[in-house]
Amino acid sequence: MAPGERAAIAGVLAELRPSLSIELGTAQGGSLRTIAAYSEEVHSFDFAPEVEELPANVTLHVGDSHELLPRLLASLAAAGRNVDFALVDGDHSPEGVRRDVLDLLGSPAVTDTVIVLHDTANAQVRAGLEAAEAAVHPKVRLLDFAFVELQRPTALLREEWGGLGLIVVGPDDGTPRVVRNLRRPQPLGRRAGAPARAAIRRVHGAARSRGWI
Repeated sequence: MAPGERAAIAGVLAELRPSLSIELGTAQGGSLRTIAAYSEEVHSFDFAPEVEELPANVTLHVGDSHELLPRLLASLAAAGRNVDFALVDGDHSPEGVRRDVLDLLGSPAVTDTVIVLHDTANAQVRAGLEAAEAAVHPKVRLLDFAFVELQRPTALLREEWGGLGLIVVGPDDGTPRVVRNLRRPQPLGRRAGAPARAAIRRVHGAARSRGWI
């Protein structure tokens, strides 16, 4: 995650001061440490986290977030608790992103919540976000897929990673919902390179499935 993206997340957290936060995608724990510094309690999910010196207020859930997250949300809802902040930065496949967003929005534990979405510049992530149709979800009061835009140029045959989106969930107070930046215009060169990037993704996926990389 770029320094500007992490700083934007820290700014959101400093304003919210969450009692309860969720992170999807622990990795080495860079974002986790920022979330934990501003939150009373954090639950972080990853298939294979590599974080060292876990903060004392963090519970680490190791495994498939698509199985583990709904269980946690159900237990939180049963206890009458609300998730104040969530970072979605785990499964970057279109279906994975769609499921993570819908799991959060569908939970009674997510009623007054700020959700930050990482890698919104990536085409696969964007496809998942669009499939989730959060813009018309009754809980959503604000949606901005370019809360923080991509901060570094990317070669034409490489995937774009980075950018932050923002979803604000809250009660309907009668004011119109705000929806911004649902589409991300692509320069002609990147549009022309899309088939080649898709072919590279397929090759990498096949290599991973065979254990070659």
